[in-house]
Amino acid sequence: MTIKQLTVLTGNSVSHLSNVISFLSRGGLNIRAHCLVDNGDGFCKLRMVVSEPDKAIEILQQEKLTAVVNDVVLIETDDKPGGLSRMLKLLEKDDIQIEYSYTAASESPGIAMMVFRFSDNLKAVKILDKNGLKLIKSKA
Repeated sequence: MTIKQLTVLTGNSVSHLSNVISFLSRGGLNIRAHCLVDNGDGFCKLRMVVSEPDKAIEILQQEKLTAVVNDVVLIETDDKPGGLSRMLKLLEKDDIQIEYSYTAASESPGIAMMVFRFSDNLKAVKILDKNGLKLIKSKA
């Protein structure tokens, strides 16, 4: 169970980020999770989980921006010490690597939401699902 994540290359200034976010906001899209990573060359990768990925791609294309789409896994776990550790232990024995992760907005108190891109998303999903972790199909 994976969801779509968009990655946009943008300038690393507040105004560049503000423009991208404004385009999506004006289109009525909700950004449920994001991660901004500096490339070190004046640009940033903006990774986002949005309410309507296909609509977001259209909006960004109209603004001459390219979005790369990747599958990621959105996981819900208890927001308490050991929640992340438990999940990682399940994956550790199967040698699944984490390419990156970041947190997402949660509407429920005591619940942590995390976005992951694994070396093998499908294998990770099977392991996590089998062990009772809640995987979100679409929370955007």
